[in-house]
Amino acid sequence: MNVKQFRLSAWSDAAGRPLNEDSFLISKDLSSGQWSFETNETVSLGRFGALMVVCDGMGGMNAGEVASALAVDAVKERFSPALLTDETVASPESVGRFITEAIVEADRRIKHEAKNDAEKAGMGSTIVLAWLLGENVHIGWCGDSRAYRFNPASGLERLSHDHSYVQELVDTGRLSPSLARQHPDNNIITRSLGDSGKEAQPEVVSLTLCRNDVLLLCSDGLYGALDDSVLETVIRDNRSDMRTCRDALLAASKQEGWTDNVTLALCRAVSGYVKASRCTLIADTVKQTDNQLINTPQKERLIDKMKKMRFIIPAVLTIIAIILIALLLCKHFNI
Repeated sequence: MNVKQFRLSAWSDAAGRPLNEDSFLISKDLSSGQWSFETNETVSLGRFGALMVVCDGMGGMNAGEVASALAVDAVKERFSPALLTDETVASPESVGRFITEAIVEADRRIKHEAKNDAEKAGMGSTIVLAWLLGENVHIGWCGDSRAYRFNPASGLERLSHDHSYVQELVDTGRLSPSLARQHPDNNIITRSLGDSGKEAQPEVVSLTLCRNDVLLLCSDGLYGALDDSVLETVIRDNRSDMRTCRDALLAASKQEGWTDNVTLALCRAVSGYVKASRCTLIADTVKQTDNQLINTPQKERLIDKMKKMRFIIPAVLTIIAIILIALLLCKHFNI
């Protein structure tokens, strides 16, 4: 039997601030209903998998702390064994819908609390989660907390796509990625939990999980201090031990002069998974609001390639045709 095994670690630090408004949540076995884990313990994946969640609260005073706590509590309730069924995990699409519903419920909880307590008006939170299930990992997020995957063969890959003003500038070519971290408006997010103007609009992607993959979920306090190249180096140098990797990431961000709460969750696929050089996108999911497919970064890149091929292929065929005609004319006139 090909038993899938993994190891976990996580930490949340105020990082020099008077209050830590981040929250995280981990279940090593959703089937048991227990929300706990032991750092670096080798765990066998259960029937309904394992879950990691990171939330970054916003709103000042104690409101941000409340928002992130409400978010993880809502997810915890939604992922209870009583609500997990074989139908829920039957396909990437059904899993995606379940994740979307959980994130939308977290949004509702935050809005309800803010509406009934004037001191918490305007509070909100980001969220990113990873659901390990069978051969796959399903990533859901709303806001700018991130999910990364590291594999020794392919390096570091960002799995989520920031819902932020600066990311929109990068996407539209108005800002280079290298300048994004220094942009003065990099704290403006365009989607979040608790946004009074609209219902939460999470995104979900599903990917195959490969042997020796290291998953990293983190709040912007970590990647704001360490750019992706540094994150990759630290993970690569410490990938065999999740406790060591966690501590190395925290130490590196502190050394860089962290200025925001830092929360991270790590998972390494130890055995039972196939060996591969890249993650594979196996499904997009649908928006809770209108059941329209969400354009993920991977899908957008594929669409761009297909558009380019529309012009490249006819051009190549035209050149080949011209060459063949020229050869025929040369043969006919004995040139």
